[in-house]
Amino acid sequence: MGNKLGKMVKSLSIFLIFLVSIFVDADLPPITKDAFERNANRLSIEDNAQIITISANRFGITKSNLVIGKPSLNVLQNIMLLSPKDKYAIKILNSDMEEIILIGIGDPFYIHAQHIGYENEEFFGGYIEADLKIALPFDTDASYLILMSHDNKLLKKIDQIKVK
Repeated sequence: MGNKLGKMVKSLSIFLIFLVSIFVDADLPPITKDAFERNANRLSIEDNAQIITISANRFGITKSNLVIGKPSLNVLQNIMLLSPKDKYAIKILNSDMEEIILIGIGDPFYIHAQHIGYENEEFFGGYIEADLKIALPFDTDASYLILMSHDNKLLKKIDQIKVK
């Protein structure tokens, strides 16, 4: 009798964990499309890809550039789906203004500076313009970029630019 009760408790625990994981995932905004899931695994440092370079600051995107080439491992690691820790995101749209992917980029516009002897100072950094590189599969129709702020699961559009 005790063995059956133990198995039932274990099964109920697994079910509750599964149920909670579904609810946690349901609270996050939609962060990916089928096309990205199919194509993201095809990216490698050996294959040609679209590499988009973005110059931006916390107020908007100042320029973008698209080249075809072999991405570095560092560029491939920039393809991270939006997480609650990301303060900013880049949404990539196709020519029909449909979302291809939403990439979390953290907070690349704030630089931290700490110096010995200045621990009691009020400021330890400032805002900068950052250059970001994102690799996409070669056949992706990446036409527009939207810089978004991410706060409390809300996404707010900051700026939009056409990929050049």
